[in-house]
Amino acid sequence: MSPLRSLASFSPDLSSQVRNLVALRFCLFLGAMSSYFIGVMGTLTFAMGGGVGQNAMAVALLNLFQMVGNASGGSFLDRRGPCRHLRWVVALLAVCGLLFQVVATSSTGVLVGAAFFGFCWGASDMVARSYPAYLSDDPDELKRINSLVMLASNAAIVIGPVVGGLIALLGSTQAVFLFLSACSLLALVPGLRFRPLVEPADEPVAQPTEADRAADAPEPTSRDAALAGFQTIFSSRALTLLFWSTMLCFLGYSAFDPLESLYYRDVLRVGAEWMGWLSAAAGVGGILGTALAGLIPGRHMNVRTLLAVLASMGAGCVLYVATSSPWVAMAGQLALGVFNGAFVPIRDTLVQMHTPLARVGRVSAAMLMGYNVAGVVPLLCAPVLARIFGVQGTLVGASVVVTVVPIAILLVCGRALAAMVADEV
Repeated sequence: MSPLRSLASFSPDLSSQVRNLVALRFCLFLGAMSSYFIGVMGTLTFAMGGGVGQNAMAVALLNLFQMVGNASGGSFLDRRGPCRHLRWVVALLAVCGLLFQVVATSSTGVLVGAAFFGFCWGASDMVARSYPAYLSDDPDELKRINSLVMLASNAAIVIGPVVGGLIALLGSTQAVFLFLSACSLLALVPGLRFRPLVEPADEPVAQPTEADRAADAPEPTSRDAALAGFQTIFSSRALTLLFWSTMLCFLGYSAFDPLESLYYRDVLRVGAEWMGWLSAAAGVGGILGTALAGLIPGRHMNVRTLLAVLASMGAGCVLYVATSSPWVAMAGQLALGVFNGAFVPIRDTLVQMHTPLARVGRVSAAMLMGYNVAGVVPLLCAPVLARIFGVQGTLVGASVVVTVVPIAILLVCGRALAAMVADEV
């Protein structure tokens, strides 16, 4: 059953709230997707003439502050609930779009804008990663809700970069952040109608563990929230497995961030607008991948499937960066989008299945912080590797890493990993 058709099988109350969640996620992500690649990286590369070092610094700051935003957003969500969290996130993103118009007049200003954008984006990530758990605790329903949310995300990946590309073509790269502000405010239309259907108090009471008591304690700081999330993760074999397997793969995949715009400029030899067109191709693939994820039987919703999809993402990355043809790169982006579109709802469903609702925000934040750490580490190596192997050579090497790591995990301990997940389902 496709995600769109599955919406009709929900109860009326659930169906209505799923529609609200999908619409608000689309609006928020539409603005972000139009702004990140073209607004931040495009401004540095094309307007400021930046190189690998400046791009790496921008991505490092964005990822660092995204981690702070993840922790703050997860803690805020668990303490205040999704309705107040959403209003806070909308205000942050709307201000961010306006702030970028003031600061993005120099390379230093772009870096400041990237840092604040990272914080806002990190705080808003809880909408897709945690809100579905407030609508249902049924695994099959969660899978379908996450697929629909990812479908909205991929639609935004198609439309956002196209709109951003047109704004950059007709105006300037930094002007796309005004679109971010507008989209964020538009998210209030469905967002103000969103209401949780499952409350933390509805969960069955179990004997608390040390990790439970730590996670439920008040957390006045982002650091405490992150610690509570990590304690919950490492008290669960399934969550621990999900954390390390995806983080290892992201170590290779994140090398793309500081080099990708240079690959467009120096290898593909295309303009900034192509950053939008090729990103849109990934979004089209993502829609197809999300539909495929919705067809996966419940018995296959496990880490083996997740790792197989990650390895396929690596193969798509290789195709994307292996030539100097924009059209081959577009085919690679399409393939990459298909597997990424399947990966995200599988990952999010598994995390939500194994996390108590009262801690889902902090656990999601801790997971995202791990991925962002994996995104920062390659930045230390990317400039050096690019000087030695070239931009394209470095990207091909990173793609091979993404392909090989999940295959190695499957070959070495695939049965044991699958059994660990099965024990906790």
